[in-house]
Order: sequence, then C-alpha cells, then structure tokens
Amino acid sequence: MRVVVHNLSKSYGFLWALKKINLELEPGDCVALLGPNGAGKTTLLKLLSALLHPTTGEIVIDGQRFRQGSSPLRGAIGLLSPNEHLYEGLTAEENLRFFKALYGRHKSPQEIEDALKTVGLSRWSNDYVSSLSSGMKCRLAIAKWLLLEPHLLLLDEPYGVLDGSGVDLLKTYLKRLRQNGGIVMMATHHVSRALAVCSRALILHQGSLIFDEPRQEPWESFHRTFADFLPRGERWNS
Repeated sequence: MRVVVHNLSKSYGFLWALKKINLELEPGDCVALLGPNGAGKTTLLKLLSALLHPTTGEIVIDGQRFRQGSSPLRGAIGLLSPNEHLYEGLTAEENLRFFKALYGRHKSPQEIEDALKTVGLSRWSNDYVSSLSSGMKCRLAIAKWLLLEPHLLLLDEPYGVLDGSGVDLLKTYLKRLRQNGGIVMMATHHVSRALAVCSRALILHQGSLIFDEPRQEPWESFHRTFADFLPRGERWNS
C-alpha cells in the first residue's frame, strides 16, 4: 500500500483544523505524528480513516482516490483510538467474532482464542466489554487489528491507558505489522516513546505541517534538530 496526501485541508466553519497537508507514506513506514493540543492530529487521522471528508485536497491510496463512506479500501485501514468502536453489550470474544464477520475475514475460533491470549485477555473472553477497564479495552482493540490485519494502522494516543506490558505488546505488534509491509501513523504527546519505535517524525502546529524528517542516527543530533521545531513555549511529554 502507498498513501499520497495532496493539499489536504479541513475546516469547521471559519476554523481551519488542517491547512494544505502534503505527505507520502510507503510500506514499512512508522510515523510519529506530534504536536500540541489542537494542532490537527486527530483530524488528520479521521480523514485518513474516512471518518471525515476533507474540505479541499485528496487522499490517494494505491492510485485510487479515498473517500468518506463506502469504499473497498476501508477494510485495509484500522484506527486505534481512545474511543475505539467496541460493543459494550457483547463479550470480548463476541466483539472479535462480530468484527471478523463485518470485515469478511475468515478466521477460525482458534485464531480468535490465540488473539485474546496474545493480548492477555483469555481470562476475560466471556466478560462483557462494559465490565473491562480502559486498558483492557485497548488490548481488545489490538486483538481486533491482529485478526483483521490492516495495511494502514492509525493510532490516536495509544499510550494513555496501557501499562508497561501493554506498551511492550503494542511495540511487538507494530514491529510485526511493519515487517509485513504495513504502514503505521501514531499521534501522541509521548515524544520519546513514539520516536523509540517510529522511523519518521511529523510535527503539526495550528493545522500546518512544519516538520517531516526521518529519524536519524546519532539520536542526540536528530533530537536537537527536532527540538528546534518545537513551537516556542510548547513542551510535550517525554
């Protein structure tokens, strides 16, 4: 999969959340999407997942224009967010079976069981999602994408509810996805954690893309270059 974003903008009335964003994503890319609150990170993720329609510009995936609404490309894109779309009235296992059927993926009961085991939720497979903690719901969402195998995975603040073992689990999954040619874009305030796993850093500020560089060695030199682009007075979590 190859993703090209061309002059992408999004406005809400007189407020421009994104302004003429241009970027390209290649197989194996892992991109840290950084910026202060209100920079436009979540808006960009929603546009890339077709949850929003751009005001101007376009997204082209493998030569096809990607639009909001029904599209055969949507099955290849996953969004992991704090408001992950899980069904509270279904059990953990039922959620995975439902999404498997929804996306037309033919997975065996054993594969669902293995996914729950991988994310440490085997004991809670028959518990309703409404009874799970936020961290457990995030793990269940990871299990969902383990089964559905998206080519483009978008993450919105994934570290907020994960404990140490959950963070390690996420790192392992992202590494596997990239090795299989998938693309990852991670929006987060946790700069050090993001740059530890990502190969490229983007900074959004007031809707504009002000920094887009691959992570380079030595790390100290890249960090100084990166820090020069932090908006004055802004300090994000390390």
